[in-house]
Amino acid sequence: MDRPNPTKAERFEEFLRRLGAAPAASSLDEAYRQVCDILNAVEDDLTSIPFDPPRWMEDGRMYPPQADRAFAVTGRPDLTRFRSRHHSTFIGANGAIEVRTDADVVVFSKSGADGRTVF
Repeated sequence: MDRPNPTKAERFEEFLRRLGAAPAASSLDEAYRQVCDILNAVEDDLTSIPFDPPRWMEDGRMYPPQADRAFAVTGRPDLTRFRSRHHSTFIGANGAIEVRTDADVVVFSKSGADGRTVF
């Protein structure tokens, strides 16, 4: 008998745990790749939901932030904001990562390889 998939909240916590345990990134591209690769690995490891991005609103799988949802941050040319459904992921040119809810609550923060955080 198949075990049910963990909840999104449980999978999100595992994603944050793995992202926190990964080596600090040294660039935006490296940090973005980490976020995407780790989130996809969590979903592949913990769910039976196939990777099917066109079905993101209905399939129950979490998908990485999309490049077409990347925005500049006013006054911060070193920072990119990736907008997702209920949160934003900020990635610095130095590889720092911060995830904030729509209520502006920081749920994750990680320094880049230079030791500096996003904000």
